Amino acid sequence: MSVLVTFDLDNTLWDVSPVIVRAEYAMESWFEDRFPGFSASYSFAVQQELRANILDQYPDLAPNLTALRLEVYKLALKAFGLPSEEAKNVAESALAHFCEWRQKVDLFPHTLDVLEELNQDYSLAAITNGNADVFHPYVGLGQYFEFAIRADQVGVAKPSAELFHLAAEKSGYPLSQIVHIGDHPIDDVYGASNAGAKSIWFNRHGAQRWGDDWGTRSDAEVHSLLELPMAIRSLIS
Repeated sequence: MSVLVTFDLDNTLWDVSPVIVRAEYAMESWFEDRFPGFSASYSFAVQQELRANILDQYPDLAPNLTALRLEVYKLALKAFGLPSEEAKNVAESALAHFCEWRQKVDLFPHTLDVLEELNQDYSLAAITNGNADVFHPYVGLGQYFEFAIRADQVGVAKPSAELFHLAAEKSGYPLSQIVHIGDHPIDDVYGASNAGAKSIWFNRHGAQRWGDDWGTRSDAEVHSLLELPMAIRSLIS
């Protein structure tokens, strides 16, 4: 049976926390080199406050983490004293620098081996709420994926069924022949199941118990990426 296997990215194929921490440190240096005193005045905590304020005013930006970060940079730079046009140009350069660092991921063990194996038998795609790019050389996974759907590019985020419908449309596979793998019980498991696709919960190392308030349980659960080939086969046999 032909199926499309879709992957969440952050915390499914790599741990996103150290990626963001490194990127934020890199941005502190980037801003400080150009505008001494900026990082002290607009630390990560202050930027998070700006982010919350922006979302209060423009809730439609919530799915677009890239555009949201750009707005935070623009607002902070204007508050620091830059004219609006200069703040916009600098913010765009800063965002490009952040996005480069955002791609410097450390893959979980066995990621390449498992994707190589799955790619022999199935079509693969990515569905992510983040702004990592599987086709970027730093990520280095482009050879395995036919396409990627990113919330920041389509304007809607998981668990919306729209992203899974879009995957079905782009691939030509019906939703009943899509198996989605992800770590998030709501965004990935509920999102896929609600759309009519099958779901596999990646509960790394079995570190979590399923919460009663999480809703629909996954069709399968794995604690290691190495378990994926067998789990997928069990769902489509």
